[in-house]
Amino acid sequence: MRNLSSADMGRQTMRNYPGPDRLCHDLCQNCVASNRPDDKVENCICILHNLSYRLDAEVPNKYTQLNHMARSVYMDKTLTGCFNSRSGKMENDEYGVPLPEEDFKPKGPSWLYHSDAIRTYLSLMDQSKKDATLEACAGALQNLTASRGLMSSAMSQLIGLKEKGLPRIARLLQSNSSEVVRSGASLLSNMSRHPVLHKTMAHQVLPDVSRLLSFQSGNTSSYGEIMTSACYTLRNLIMSNPHLGKSYLSSNLLNNVVSLCRNGSCPKAAEAARLLLTDLWSNRELQSVLKQVRRTLRNSPGLFTC
Repeated sequence: MRNLSSADMGRQTMRNYPGPDRLCHDLCQNCVASNRPDDKVENCICILHNLSYRLDAEVPNKYTQLNHMARSVYMDKTLTGCFNSRSGKMENDEYGVPLPEEDFKPKGPSWLYHSDAIRTYLSLMDQSKKDATLEACAGALQNLTASRGLMSSAMSQLIGLKEKGLPRIARLLQSNSSEVVRSGASLLSNMSRHPVLHKTMAHQVLPDVSRLLSFQSGNTSSYGEIMTSACYTLRNLIMSNPHLGKSYLSSNLLNNVVSLCRNGSCPKAAEAARLLLTDLWSNRELQSVLKQVRRTLRNSPGLFTC
């Protein structure tokens, strides 16, 4: 079943066939309840991870109507009363999505984005010692927050605010497994796109993301993806609260970001690092801190010219 769920046709067929997702979910819940998080859970959680891939695009769900409503609101704002389309876009981006009322007994794919599933993933992230299980849990949540639609915003709010899952996700960044770190960093990057979460995320995950950028070495195959996600998360959170972000702009962090934006082997990470430095330097509140740090980086005289 795990192998079948990893292919497009198998994934879509299994979603439409009643049973596999509910069975896997129930098995995982039972193992969590009995404090046996690593007893035959890995395959089940990997199946749920695979079935949640591209869920927003491939399966009609409760968020489809909300997406249509948001587009209508955005068009109204840009066509009437808003002289600047950018201002209309910013208001829409800051829209906090109300969580739809959930089915008491969900059926089919609705299990995959139900709050029970979210709680199961977060509980396993608390209890499991297996890297594959931790990676799959974070990967399933990453899939649910990956889109640019309102499902991503709603799932991010459910994970970060309602279920208070940010500390558990942040702990993944301290794992010895680069794949676990990659999944955790990608999930945080997805969630950091939503302004409604910025204040909570800045207090709960900014220290861990900053340490990741300060000390991460480039010896793993996931290095580029990890650094890309970390740069985008740091950029979103610091720019939303520059006063809080100042304390995290250490010389180690900035030196690593400068090196990263000159790294030709990781083009996506280099672009993310350049955007981060550009935005930091454009903020007047941060310039004095950056100038002070720059004076300590004797080996990087061209700090903001990369």
